[in-house]
Amino acid sequence: MLIIGERINSTRKKIGEAVQKGDADFIRGEARKQLEAGAHMLDVNGGIPGREAELLAWLVKVVQEVQEVPLCLDSADPEALRQALPLCRQRAMINSITDEKARWEKVMPLVKEFKTRIIALCMSESGPPKGVDDRVAIACRLVGRLTSEGVALEDIYVDPCVFPVSTGPEHGPALLDAAWQIRSRYPEVHISAGVSNVSFGMPVRKLLNETLLVLLMARGLDTAIIDPCVEGMVARILAAEALIGQDEYCTSYLRAYREGKLEPRPAAP
Repeated sequence: MLIIGERINSTRKKIGEAVQKGDADFIRGEARKQLEAGAHMLDVNGGIPGREAELLAWLVKVVQEVQEVPLCLDSADPEALRQALPLCRQRAMINSITDEKARWEKVMPLVKEFKTRIIALCMSESGPPKGVDDRVAIACRLVGRLTSEGVALEDIYVDPCVFPVSTGPEHGPALLDAAWQIRSRYPEVHISAGVSNVSFGMPVRKLLNETLLVLLMARGLDTAIIDPCVEGMVARILAAEALIGQDEYCTSYLRAYREGKLEPRPAAP
């Protein structure tokens, strides 16, 4: 599982305040905490209106002062991406491209120029997907268009769109079924998801996020945009990998246990 840490997002109150103040120590702390918790890549979002290009570039520089970690640039602003991409010391990912003409024309040239990995979000000109078939159809169009532009299948991360379960009982089943169908059609393509979207407006969000994460892993998810600092989140990933056959002889699970990264050991009687 590729774990992308989601915390450095300027739409979050504390992050947005730190970014506007230029508080590099706070941002470096957020990066360090996520990497120590198990993130393999960090999502960075500088979406302050009127300052996104400037602030995304600043975030890229600051985060890489902690570690030369791969970055997922969370922006649809082509100028912000163009300024930030050359600053990335490791191969970047762009979050995201859609099947919308305007967004495609802005983002695709940057994908090709900088040879980035790309999250392909299942959105089209008609808006968000309406069910399983819509998600799969959009995913197929996106994969076809990307590969026709020379993007390798293994560089495509299809996001079937996670909607808040509070807004409709159909959202969870449609997401799970679509993920499975996309994985079956394109074994080399990655399946990604911003898992925490599912719990907006609900109590005990951690429970919903963790449960969806495990259910999606069973349906082919191999890339999760999550907060790895939430207690138990990475442990659930390790447990699920062991249970669905992605951790041979439970090697990673046992290593994490020995390192104290799973649930605390029970006290001796």
